[in-house]
Amino acid sequence: MAALNEDLVFKALYETFPDPVIIIDAERIIRSANNAALRQFGYPSAEFIDRSVRLIYATDAEYAKRLQNRAARVDETAPRTSNYLYIRRDGSTFSGHLRTTPLINDQGEELALIGIIRDVSDLTEAVSERQKASEMLNAALEAMPEGFAIFDREERLVVYNRAYQAICGPAGPALKPGITAEEILLLARQGGHYPDALPGTREGNEWIASRLRDFRYPDGKPKIHRYADDRWLRVENIKAKDGNTVVARVDVTDLKRAELALERQRQELEHKNEALDQFTATVSHDLKAPLRHISMFSEMIEDDLKAGNQTELAENARHLRDSVRRMNRVVDSLLDYAQIAHRITDWTQVRLSDVVSETLTILAGDANDANATFEVGPLPELEGDPELLRRLVQNLVGNAIKYRHADRPPVIRIHGSVLHQTVELVVEDNGIGIDPRFATRIFEVFQRLHKDETVYGGTGIGLSLAKRIAESHGGSICLDTSFREGARFIVLLPRWLRKAK
Repeated sequence: MAALNEDLVFKALYETFPDPVIIIDAERIIRSANNAALRQFGYPSAEFIDRSVRLIYATDAEYAKRLQNRAARVDETAPRTSNYLYIRRDGSTFSGHLRTTPLINDQGEELALIGIIRDVSDLTEAVSERQKASEMLNAALEAMPEGFAIFDREERLVVYNRAYQAICGPAGPALKPGITAEEILLLARQGGHYPDALPGTREGNEWIASRLRDFRYPDGKPKIHRYADDRWLRVENIKAKDGNTVVARVDVTDLKRAELALERQRQELEHKNEALDQFTATVSHDLKAPLRHISMFSEMIEDDLKAGNQTELAENARHLRDSVRRMNRVVDSLLDYAQIAHRITDWTQVRLSDVVSETLTILAGDANDANATFEVGPLPELEGDPELLRRLVQNLVGNAIKYRHADRPPVIRIHGSVLHQTVELVVEDNGIGIDPRFATRIFEVFQRLHKDETVYGGTGIGLSLAKRIAESHGGSICLDTSFREGARFIVLLPRWLRKAK
């Protein structure tokens, strides 16, 4: 067998190697190039060999980058790789992956450098396109008004946009890849971001647990929660096939408020219809009573005049006048009651202490006649109609004076407090009290527990007016049925009416 000729083997490999191979000397002059190199750069051998290696670099900057890498001398005895932009004879360019191997003599001197260049233009273009796509995706995510995030199988945050960070409130600044969904919830809760998840409460803990269950085992149905400053958030969690969880957070405050407003209107309309039915029946009865009396005494007077009998004429005429006056009072009360809803336009900051002070001044004459004393405690401020609130207090205090106990002078206590942005106004007395059985009935129009107007005068509309005024402010009024020393009325009103509306 003939001996293997290593030179022939090397030459065959050199000439047939698919990637360009270029050998340069210490002066950076091209001394040899294989066929692949000549084809890639488009030069005949005579125009390529013995030329400066600068010939193949697209720009001076690319060549300077190559020289800097050489100057760094990072383990020159080992192959190393770099990417450069190269230029062909026809002016076209391509990205090349360069791998260099130095040729060292026995004295350790570098005699030449073998460079293998692989065209990676397609790969570079693919990477560039991928980078562009990634940048476009990031731009789209940042432009989204909805909060968007992705969590991995271990519930760790992977990707999120700026809207998601904002929606997380107090937890937003702490967001970073790796933080868990539970940590985000707890940080937001600690910062008071979720009004239904107050720290240290059983309800708050259950709320957090419910949110985590929905995150871990989503049912595909969006959930709506309160968050931040009286706002509403739509929460959607989607479990992907790869085990990751995609979350979307959308502020739906405007929609929720519109929905709540419609529901309030529906309830108000239903309530008004019920009240109208009751009102119509009551008014019909209370208007007909004096009309019947007027008709009856008119007929009696007419009969007396025809008979020439004047014995009872004056008495019947007095009854007739009383019935007319009664009817006038009823009509005036009805007008008062009906106009309340149309007068609620002057929303201002109201000091209840001023309202009570004005009321006591107005009722000073009745209070002196009854030898009444007042104990007025702290009273908060709120937003509302000062005139209507004065009338509410006047009705309650006036009733306390009117329905006093015969065996003791009236003592009327007025005080207030604020809890969770709700004002509580309390008016209580030591009078005759009210049977708890009538706790609801007393607020109906023209409902009088004491029929004898010579003892306790009035039309029976005072508490109905008080109830209407409280409800017009988004509040309520009730009788404290546990109070046994007289009567105690509790009025609850929202402190900030504009926000409540």
